[in-house]
This record gives sequence, C-alpha cells and structure tokens, in this order.
Amino acid sequence: MDKFISQFTDQKLIHVEKIGREYYQMLPELSELMHKINTKIHRQAYSAGLFLGEEKSKKFKPSIALLDLIGHASPRWVMVDDKAEWLFLCGRDILGQSVIKANVNSGLVLVVNSKKEVLGYGKITGSLQNTQKMFVKNILDKGDYLRREMSKK
Repeated sequence: MDKFISQFTDQKLIHVEKIGREYYQMLPELSELMHKINTKIHRQAYSAGLFLGEEKSKKFKPSIALLDLIGHASPRWVMVDDKAEWLFLCGRDILGQSVIKANVNSGLVLVVNSKKEVLGYGKITGSLQNTQKMFVKNILDKGDYLRREMSKK
C-alpha cells in the first residue's frame, strides 16, 4: 500500500492495520478493541475502520476512500471538464481535449473535476503537448461500485 501511495504523494497515512489481505485505517481505540475481541473469540476480524484497499495477485488495489484521502495532498492530477467527468464515472477513458488542467504529463494520475473532487485514477498515455494524441486510461472510478452492483441483478 505504501508503494502505491508514494506514486501520488509523500504523505503517510497513520493508524493503518492489515487484516488478511485488506488494509484499514482505524482509530487506536478501535484497533485495541478489535485485538481484544480477536483474542477472546480466537477469530480474525472481518473488517474494521475505513477500507483502504487490498492486495490481489501481489498487487495493491486501492479503494476510492484511499484515493479521496491522498487526493488533497497529491500533486499528480488532471482536471477534466463536465462531459469528461460523466464519461469517466461511466468507466470511459478521457481524451486529451477534455483535460482542463494537468500537473503532470505521464504516469499514474488522480482524475479530478473542476471542484477538485477525486473521481478516480488512471494512467496518462500519449503527450499533453499534443492533446489529440493524449488520453487518460481509466483504472478505477467512483462509478465502478454501482456498475458491479447493477451487473449482479
């Protein structure tokens, strides 16, 4: 998880606990209570606190909550227009002409709207100098959860 966060900011998260393959941020009091319960009933807690992400196939998969936490401290973002915001939340990639402002021109970036709200993250491909050839490949967006839930029905 620290390696993932370091790609966006040098900010360190505090009060992080790992439960199985999953990471949570929780107050020390909750952590202490969780450990007491685990010891008493001889079981591992299923979850506790704010879900930050999980390790899958030796890779860290962040949660939207983690992106929101690091978004305020990250200099690695692209700001998109209203149309691109909607398309990104629907799982689409972002074309260069939809980028209003960008602090970086390559690699992983947080995608934000004009209010600087984190929408998700992606990877820049192409060149910011030539917006016709640049786009941001959607990796994770806030609409992902709704799409997964709707596909179950």
